[in-house]
Amino acid sequence: MELKKLLVAMTAASAVALTACGGGSSSSSSDDDNTGGTTTNDSTCSVGVGQELDLTYTVDGVEMPVCLLSGNIMEDVTLTTDYVYTMTDYVRVGDGAGTLTSYDDTTEVTLTINPGVAFRSNSKGTLIITRGSNIIANGTPTAPIVMSSIDDNYEGNKEWGGLVVQGFAKNNQCANEYAASPEEICNTADEADTGNHGGNDDADNSGSISYLIVAEGGYEVVADSEINGITLHSVGYGTTIENVMVYNNYDDGVEFFGGAVNVKNLILVDNGDESIDWDDGYRGNIQFALVRQGISNPGDNGIEADNAGLSNTAQPVSNPTLTNITFQTGSEGSAYLMRGKVGTMGNLSKIAADNYAKAFRIGNTETDVTISDSLVEFTGTASSDVLRLDDSATESNITGWSSSSTTDTVALGNAFEVTGGNGSVSASTATSANASTGFFVETDYIGAVDPTVTAAESAWWYWAASVVPAAFE
Repeated sequence: MELKKLLVAMTAASAVALTACGGGSSSSSSDDDNTGGTTTNDSTCSVGVGQELDLTYTVDGVEMPVCLLSGNIMEDVTLTTDYVYTMTDYVRVGDGAGTLTSYDDTTEVTLTINPGVAFRSNSKGTLIITRGSNIIANGTPTAPIVMSSIDDNYEGNKEWGGLVVQGFAKNNQCANEYAASPEEICNTADEADTGNHGGNDDADNSGSISYLIVAEGGYEVVADSEINGITLHSVGYGTTIENVMVYNNYDDGVEFFGGAVNVKNLILVDNGDESIDWDDGYRGNIQFALVRQGISNPGDNGIEADNAGLSNTAQPVSNPTLTNITFQTGSEGSAYLMRGKVGTMGNLSKIAADNYAKAFRIGNTETDVTISDSLVEFTGTASSDVLRLDDSATESNITGWSSSSTTDTVALGNAFEVTGGNGSVSASTATSANASTGFFVETDYIGAVDPTVTAAESAWWYWAASVVPAAFE
């Protein structure tokens, strides 16, 4: 299934009809939760939720009925390939997004999404998995799950929302509650009004996500408040996230607000803001990530990292571990490979980065980042291009790198090339940032691509290439 823009090519009649019901990418948010003048079948979709519309999308030459999801999903549901699913407003799974007085005060709902299911949404359409509920969205290499917009020109972003997961893991916006008593309940709200999240269980399980593509989202809910491609709010490491791709999102590719979730085999291409962003006490692990910026969108920093919370030192402090990551930008711009803002910690190893104008920016003396066994090429010549120190920060606030470090030529070409593995280092396994075990794979190379792999078809990222070929050019 090749995604010429979205995998799904909508028929002309369907395009007109969905635009009439507030489904066009230019529709206003005031129309997000209604179907306007569109005629619907007065029946629930056969999967048990949503409304079947009198529309069809053509998928691989086959016309498919459309199921409009809306409101709250409050019962276990399996979404099948019998429909293409669309959303025009927030769709919440479960009722854990409200202000809780007890962590047990939620309805446990499981949303299962079968391999090959397609979502085509617009406007504020966003899927939100709330606290206490689960998403089981496990595609396959040959039948990935694709969430994208309804257009078919493959050029836009900001056309729909994205995927949001909310959990019961720790978030330092609740530092006062944690300090007061274990019985205090954490309720911290998202900036885009998707609901509350947070708790006291870093091992919390929000489900399993694999072989998923999220494309062309980032809808601006209010001024300067967009939806990330994938937003992980206080998600615990009991959740499995691997083999996922975010493509051409208007805002960040993936943003972690607190929590301790682990992510493996991550593809982030041409997202408009940061590719990886963490805040509010995130303490998860990330291994094997391919990041390409500056293709059609200028992008911003490769990583933006913050402790934020109630203060620079609010507990728990952001302190993730990242290893085997390849960063590449086609637009030098003014952004940094990594901007470590106030208070954050972090351990980075086996990083390969190519063509950034600037390397690292460190926010203050409470920032403490370690980088090792990495190759970073940057094109700037000023000392601040190598390492910019803000607010009394010193070189000691980034261990393993300094303004006197020499630049290393990486010259990745296309980061997805099988030969993109860079350098040889002693075989090692990174140290977990949280209490989870067995996550990291031992490697002896720098970057996300194993240089001993000789065929593209054998590379871990290859599953996405046939769906979004433009990302791999």
